[in-house]
Amino acid sequence: MTQPFVYVDAPTAMPYRYGLFSAAAVVDPADQREFHAGVEWEPQCVDAPAPTNTAAASEPNRAAMELPDGVPLAQSQVIRLYTGLTGVLPGRPDLLDRARRAMGLVEQQSLEHYVWSGDEGTTPHLAAASTPVLAGSDAAPVALETGVGLLESHLAQAAGVLGVLWAPRWTAGWCVSKQLTRLEGPRLVAPLGNPVAFVQTTGIGPDGDVPDADEAWLYATGPVMVRRSAVFLPRLPEALDRTSNEVFAVAERFYTVGWGCTVAAVKVKLPGVPA
Repeated sequence: MTQPFVYVDAPTAMPYRYGLFSAAAVVDPADQREFHAGVEWEPQCVDAPAPTNTAAASEPNRAAMELPDGVPLAQSQVIRLYTGLTGVLPGRPDLLDRARRAMGLVEQQSLEHYVWSGDEGTTPHLAAASTPVLAGSDAAPVALETGVGLLESHLAQAAGVLGVLWAPRWTAGWCVSKQLTRLEGPRLVAPLGNPVAFVQTTGIGPDGDVPDADEAWLYATGPVMVRRSAVFLPRLPEALDRTSNEVFAVAERFYTVGWGCTVAAVKVKLPGVPA
C-alpha cells in the first residue's frame, strides 16, 4: 500500500540580497496618487570643477560669472507588476495571501530587469541609446578594476555625492576576487563607498549592445529612488469564479524607479574568462 506524502512546512526563504533595494532609497508613500502618471523631483547635483576667476574683485573687465539656468529635474514613470496564481478554493483559503507573498519575492529582480533593459518602454532605463560610454570602452573594453574606477570618478565629477554602481549578478564573483567590493552594513560598496547593486539582467549595453562572453557592461547613476504603492489584491468574492469554484488570485503593485544627476556606462573585460 502506498503511503501518502506527509505535509511539512517549507524551508525559510532568505531575502534576495545585494540587489537594487540594498543600494536605493526605497519609499512606501502613503499617498497613492503619484502612481497614476509618475513622479519628478529636484536632485542636488554638481558639475566639477567649479569655475574660478583669478582677476581681482576690483578689476573693471572682470569676466561675468556663468551659472546654470534653473534647477535640474529627475523623472520616473510608473512600472506596473503583477503576479499570482489560480486554484480551486476548497481547502486553500490562503491563495490571495500567497499572491501577496509572491509579489514580495519577485518585485526586486523584476524592477532590475526593466530598469536596466527598458523592456516594455520603461523610462528611465540604463541601456538607453543616449547613455554615454566612458573611455570609448565600447570599442576596446577596459579592465574590470579600471571600469569601476572610471565610474566612481565620473560620479564624483558629475554628482558630487555617492551614487550607485550597477553590475550583472554574475559579475559579483569577479568583483570580490579583485577586492572591488566590501561589506558596509546591508550594502556592498565599491572602493570609494558607492553602493553596488548586483542586479538580475540580460546585461545589455547602451542601445542594446550585447557583450561578448568575456565582457560585461557596468553602469553608474546618481542616487536611486524606488517608490512602491500598496499591494492591490481583489477581495475573495471578486476573485472567485462560482461556476468552477476557482480563484484568480492576482497581486498588483505600482513602482517608480529613477535617479538624478547622471548616468554613464563602461564595458569591462572579465579577468580569467577565455575569449
